[in-house]
Amino acid sequence: MLKLIKELRRRQVFRATGLYVGGVWIIVQVGEVVLPIYDAPDWIMKAMISVAIVGLPVAIALAWLLDLTSSGIHLESDTDETDETATPGARSNIDYAIVGVLLLALAGSLFGNFAPREPVTLENIDPVSILIADFDNQTGDTVFDGALEQALTIAVEESSFITAFDRTSAGRVLTKVYADARLDASGARLVSAREGIGIVINGKLDESKGKYEVSIFAVDVESGEELANFADRAGGKSEVLGVLSGLARDLREELGDVDADIAAVGEETFTTVSLEAMHDYVNAQRLARDGIDDQAIGLYQSAVDKDPLFGRAWTGLAVSADKLGQTEVAEVAWQKALELLENMTERERYRTAGVYYTVVARNSQKAIENYLTLVEKYPADDAGYNNLAVAYFYALDFDKALEAGRKVVDIYPKRPMYHANYALFAMYASDFEAATLEADKTLELNPNYHKAYLPHAVAALVEGDTEAALLAYEKMAVTGDRGLALANIGRADTLLWSGDATGAEAILLEGMEADEAAANDRALATKKMIRAYALLQQGQNVDQASAQIAEALALSSSLSNQVPAALMYLTLGKDKEAADIAAELGGKLNAQQRAYSKLIDALLLQSEDNRIAAIELLQEAVKLADLWLVRFYLGQAYFTAGHYAEAVSEFVNGKERLGEAYSLFLDDTPTYRYTAELDDWLQRARDAMTAQ
Repeated sequence: MLKLIKELRRRQVFRATGLYVGGVWIIVQVGEVVLPIYDAPDWIMKAMISVAIVGLPVAIALAWLLDLTSSGIHLESDTDETDETATPGARSNIDYAIVGVLLLALAGSLFGNFAPREPVTLENIDPVSILIADFDNQTGDTVFDGALEQALTIAVEESSFITAFDRTSAGRVLTKVYADARLDASGARLVSAREGIGIVINGKLDESKGKYEVSIFAVDVESGEELANFADRAGGKSEVLGVLSGLARDLREELGDVDADIAAVGEETFTTVSLEAMHDYVNAQRLARDGIDDQAIGLYQSAVDKDPLFGRAWTGLAVSADKLGQTEVAEVAWQKALELLENMTERERYRTAGVYYTVVARNSQKAIENYLTLVEKYPADDAGYNNLAVAYFYALDFDKALEAGRKVVDIYPKRPMYHANYALFAMYASDFEAATLEADKTLELNPNYHKAYLPHAVAALVEGDTEAALLAYEKMAVTGDRGLALANIGRADTLLWSGDATGAEAILLEGMEADEAAANDRALATKKMIRAYALLQQGQNVDQASAQIAEALALSSSLSNQVPAALMYLTLGKDKEAADIAAELGGKLNAQQRAYSKLIDALLLQSEDNRIAAIELLQEAVKLADLWLVRFYLGQAYFTAGHYAEAVSEFVNGKERLGEAYSLFLDDTPTYRYTAELDDWLQRARDAMTAQ
């Protein structure tokens, strides 16, 4: 062995090999920089590397057979160990050359891999919005349908500046144009043009003898130009998701993610390795978004049975179970989802935690903290900014909600939902001019976006124009079933505000019949509660009103039903029922629920002539959550106690915040009827203050 090493050294095989490897390394490094500049195809780099690998044994053989000397190249047989032509100086020069080449290669490698990279933010790269079209599945295996698209969505959103448009929403947009259209390459491009999406990602899957060829193509929506084209082969069905992950990484890098390779090291892009689980999850999502949660739950359960570590599926199961009032199922599912946060991608973790804090824990501050971190790390995340705005909204910080809502509208100016949300935030902030302008932008993008008519209705009511408000609801009613159901409530609310309780009841009965036929318990509960209000306004049918309240609470015990129920129970002299609701709300973590609890308790004290204690309790409620209804009753408490200046102040505050009164429980359901007596209370307080 020592003799062989000595011979290799004498024949300069080690040096020649080092020089060859160093030279190849430099060529590859230069190629990585130069070839993309000239849009050279990927096969050129692959060919260069293949030739270099094949050339290595050739270089070693030549080094063994030939010798480089000061007088030229000679066959090794022409020289021997004592040949003076192979001078030490010549060998030293070769040594220096080899060392220099290797140092240069090392320096290039270190610079390329460890040099500081400019972080990817919206300041140095534009947000990229994409829509993933249906894969062209040539295998005939339906397990891939939907699963590949969802997996690719998760993978590409690893880049902070890339956001994928929701495919279910895209499908709904498309079917409004062409009833039987598919979200294939052409359908996805049509939706993208309408929604302002920049890039469509098409995919194809082929199978031959158990091997799978996976391809993805990125197409610019405006020009139709192909921006990227990547393909790879999977050795079997179980490897398809892994191959897709690698292709997604290549795509992210092509779209400008300088950290795509670094982020991929040691990370698993997908939150499940089971195609079957992903397939069930996608179908469950589709059902849940269509309101068919009872069927969705079965598919979510099937997904977690196939992969118990699939955190997203546990989250979906929790949300659907919560909608159906299956509290125990929801609690178990949420617990599982939270335990599996570390199995999710970073973006998934923040989105999941945000939903939990907003919907389940009702902890607006934690939701805000979560979404602030999300948009800091992923500055183009439309859902992040939108949900941040919603979290601020639930925290009653309407200015911050407007700010976050404006951000997402600026990034995605052609998305009607974001314009509609911004309009609603402005409405709640009582900026009716901005609200109606933004609502009009929404309707330009989508004339059937039913909630865009709400700002027009409240703006009309603030001006005392009942006819204009009813006209807005008439336009809402023709947008579809959801618009019709909400318009029914809006029309009844408007008539109650104007004093026509009989007309309001007739409209509600018509809507209740439709809700019963559609098995829409939540909408039916809301209408039953409003009907009870209408019955009491008519001054009759007390027993019937009590029955309607009980039926509504049995269908839905939401905050928007509990508070009106408690107020009407107080009117009916049913103090115990009102106190029971107050006790239940008082045991909640959410500040608004506890504030309403104190409101009900304060009204119970006031009914016992304990006026100062009632005022103190209402003041405590305001500190918990500065709610319009609490302020209104605080004004009445001040008036009853003879503190007229304070009463005027509270009623004026109520006049300035009529946007909040339009939907007291922040659910976009009209409640403007509660403001009907505000002007009278304000005038009485002013008159009493003047008379003092």
